[in-house]
Amino acid sequence: MSRLRSIRFRRGRKKHRETELQLTSMMDVLVIILVFLLKSYSTSTNNFTTLPGLKLPISGSQDLPPDSLHLIITPEGMTFENERIVEFELNSASLGSDASYSIRKVDLAEDARQITPLYDALVKARDRAELLRAKSKARDDGGNPLPFDGVLAIQADKRVHYDTIRKIMYTAATAGYKVFRLLALKRET
Repeated sequence: MSRLRSIRFRRGRKKHRETELQLTSMMDVLVIILVFLLKSYSTSTNNFTTLPGLKLPISGSQDLPPDSLHLIITPEGMTFENERIVEFELNSASLGSDASYSIRKVDLAEDARQITPLYDALVKARDRAELLRAKSKARDDGGNPLPFDGVLAIQADKRVHYDTIRKIMYTAATAGYKVFRLLALKRET
């Protein structure tokens, strides 16, 4: 009987005891969630999009591309900063699924190595960037505006010929772009 009485006593005591919320545990959980969210938050302003039908090469690199101007090269033409600047012409000898495109002669400079509409668009973008840097409060150690970094992100379709890529890179180099970032799809792991 005494054993039964002690069980009833314990049950009764639990009913009348007030329970309190443990704030220390809740704060620990909230801090862990906050740290996780801060570490996983991305501050990149780049929004690299692809065009329909664009077939990019695949890369195993896990690095994210830095902020830069964006050039998309498809077999049909070039798009710089979401504006179509060059249309390629279809070679009459190649038709069907293996169609081959080339830069129109009208779009090439006299030396046939520089693409005039691309050069004009790149120089215009460089001038705009230099003007913004001149107005910016960010300065180097000598008090001068920060120099133009000359970074160009290139998304090129796998089907675009090397000769076309070479002309594009030559044109960009003559326009003052020193660093090229060739973008590719990230390999799924």
